[in-house]
Amino acid sequence: MGAALVRIDELVDTTVIAVSRVYESEPWPDPDHPPFANAVAVIETGLAPDVLLGMLKEIERECGRTSGLANAPRALDLDILLMEDEEWVSAELTIPHPRMLERDFVIAPLLEVDPFAALPDGTPVGADEVRHGRVTGVLGVVPGFEAVTRDIEHVQRDGEPAWTEVATAGGTGRGEGYPAAGAALMFERSVLDAEGIEYAWDPYPPERWSNPYGIKPRFRLLVPASLGDKARLVLAEAAAAPPEIGDV
Repeated sequence: MGAALVRIDELVDTTVIAVSRVYESEPWPDPDHPPFANAVAVIETGLAPDVLLGMLKEIERECGRTSGLANAPRALDLDILLMEDEEWVSAELTIPHPRMLERDFVIAPLLEVDPFAALPDGTPVGADEVRHGRVTGVLGVVPGFEAVTRDIEHVQRDGEPAWTEVATAGGTGRGEGYPAAGAALMFERSVLDAEGIEYAWDPYPPERWSNPYGIKPRFRLLVPASLGDKARLVLAEAAAAPPEIGDV
């Protein structure tokens, strides 16, 4: 998986933005096969879906995949699940992936890396239709991509509050050094701390960014949805307040 993600990040006009942890799951459809391992990556790309698919299939071959029975154990299997709000139907490719909602091994890592994932019609992605490939464990992060793996502490689960964005900074693509806009998020975090407002990061706190592949991620500051209006108000008031003597 690590080798495949490095190759994807090297594709023209393409950057790996975030990667889930690796999930172990029951083999499907044949229970006699060994367990499977799956992860989901978010990428930014200027490639057309069919062109991207062709390059992904070449990466599969480079990483040792050979032809064989469908859904049989294989070295690597790369699929396109979603592409923003695009829909695509051809003999080789359908977007959204037509069976993704049925598979626990897809939905679990997808919601980890993007808890606000939605279908092109705006329907939130959820686990209501999951029927196959039950997740049985978490194997850890993809080696080499620790810095773009989500801080999982605040991923929404059943019974927990939904989160809403109150501030964002940074961007996708390749850049050098720490995103200057991240400093603004640090200030906004301090305001929320002072007000006692709970917060979370998507995908992780900016200070954890170590830039292993020249990736410049987009950071989002989240609060529980019930506190969204209050948080936005106190942040706006803090931004409008004149600096105190001694501030730089």
